[in-house]
Amino acid sequence: MELYWTREEARWYHLYSLGLHGRSYPPREEGIRRCFTDLDVLQLDPLPVLGRSHDLVIQARVDGTHPGEVLDLVHRERLGFEYWDKMLSLIPIRHFPWFRVRMEAGGNRWEREREERLRREHPEALEVVYRAVEEHGPLSSTELRELGIAQEARRAWKSTRVANVALIALWNRGRISVAYRKNFRRYFDLTERVIPALLLDSPFPTPGEFREWFLLKRVRDAGLLPLRGDADSWASLREVRRGGLVERLIAAERLALVHVEGVRSSFLALPDAEEGLEEARRHRFDGCIRFLSPLDPLLWSRKALRELWGFEYAWEVYKPPAKRRWGYYVLPVLYGDRFVARFDAKYETSSGILRVFSYREEPDGLPWSHPTVTAAFQRFLRYLGGEKMLFPDGGEIPSQYDGF
Repeated sequence: MELYWTREEARWYHLYSLGLHGRSYPPREEGIRRCFTDLDVLQLDPLPVLGRSHDLVIQARVDGTHPGEVLDLVHRERLGFEYWDKMLSLIPIRHFPWFRVRMEAGGNRWEREREERLRREHPEALEVVYRAVEEHGPLSSTELRELGIAQEARRAWKSTRVANVALIALWNRGRISVAYRKNFRRYFDLTERVIPALLLDSPFPTPGEFREWFLLKRVRDAGLLPLRGDADSWASLREVRRGGLVERLIAAERLALVHVEGVRSSFLALPDAEEGLEEARRHRFDGCIRFLSPLDPLLWSRKALRELWGFEYAWEVYKPPAKRRWGYYVLPVLYGDRFVARFDAKYETSSGILRVFSYREEPDGLPWSHPTVTAAFQRFLRYLGGEKMLFPDGGEIPSQYDGF
């Protein structure tokens, strides 16, 4: 199946498929539930600069949320589990039987290699830690330290304890699961005490069935997935690109190949993409500004950002300061189907101040003093639970905000 779209049509579909246009979520917890189900994955990251990345993804779509609420709700109600998807991710609980295939195959390759080294150097550690979780769980590395279990030092790319490596190895294999988090610290328990029995007892897909399902899931989660290049948005699926599966699914019309006018690269979409585009066309843009997480699925593909949106973006948190072009923790500013600015900021929880270090307009963008942008910053401050915003030129925005 092949589709031929304009750039504008591709952008409309991209937004609609990722819950940023044509969908309305209720506020607070019910909105989190529905949005998480629709997005199908939330990539996790520990940096708490403006809340964490997964919090930012949800706040761009759901009003009335606050940092920390997403993980708390998802774990408390067993709506999802943590494992490797694109990267470390929060995944809807219904998908657990599929990911058992990855767990049985050894999970993440890098963690599997750490496990092999651990078995050579400390052959009893895995079972000792497993028995501790069985007896005392849910527990974290802190409780293992207090119990004095597997506390030998281990050096690799950074210093850690044998117990910490063992916990992650057991989780990577699916023997234990994240029961909940406190201040982003993981508390692990036996998988059979975390995952509902109905899902644990579900039959395993074959590896081939999993690869096909996982590719279709990634296309759905990305909205539009570049056919070539863009290794980041294809993370964990590199072998699939070389095996002919993509071509077979296109031929069977289980994937659509989207050609965009004026763009050399083609994109993969789900076979109902044309219906999704028609639905997107039925809705007017809501006129709201949205601040996007650096790991928002709309930003997964830098190629799509450049070629469909004319927007260059790089997340520069891991670059040395001298090599940063835009700043440490920069959020793109989305208005309708165009990016109008980006800003670098940090929230100070002790003072309740959101400090905006820089605000850069795109060509034909909007200044921070524009009423629509001002309303977005007021909403953002409410999400953070803050009191005041400060800008580089001394400008200040009042905190009142009435919602979407």
